[in-house]
Amino acid sequence: MTIRRRVLFLALVAFLVALAVPAFAADNVLGLWKTISDKTGKAQSIAVLYMNGGKMYGRIIATYEDDGVTIEDSLVLKKTRADALAGDPFTCGLDFVYGLVDKGKDWQGLIMDPEDGSEYTCRIWKEGEKLIVRGQLKGLGFLGRNQTWMPAKVSELPAGMTMPDTKAWVPVIPKKK
Repeated sequence: MTIRRRVLFLALVAFLVALAVPAFAADNVLGLWKTISDKTGKAQSIAVLYMNGGKMYGRIIATYEDDGVTIEDSLVLKKTRADALAGDPFTCGLDFVYGLVDKGKDWQGLIMDPEDGSEYTCRIWKEGEKLIVRGQLKGLGFLGRNQTWMPAKVSELPAGMTMPDTKAWVPVIPKKK
């Protein structure tokens, strides 16, 4: 085989490998999601999944009242605090999903319950248009629970709020008190 043929062959192999790589990547799950309580079936918050430094993070940008319809708090209002976390950060603006990496069929990292500061391993994957978010006790993958998140639209954000520029965000990982 001549050098020219080898170069063409290697270029063809590289091209075919590049085409195959997306088949092993987890689905794109970035953007706005409505978190749904696995206990009540009602909307709890609107979160944004975003990338930073090659990892995925999730930030709460609005919360709902118990009815799952009325907005209670948002990045604009910032009135509710996560008092189980060090520094009592505002709930809206809180990174509660962090360090997720693409594992091919899903995203894996950590998730925190803002109400009590408990941290769990996390897996996220898409089923149709829905997002399945599984929180598991660290080291005990069989002990955990799933939440189903639904896509949210910018039009569902509270009045006066626009889609944040996630490219400017720097993740802040919360700590339990």
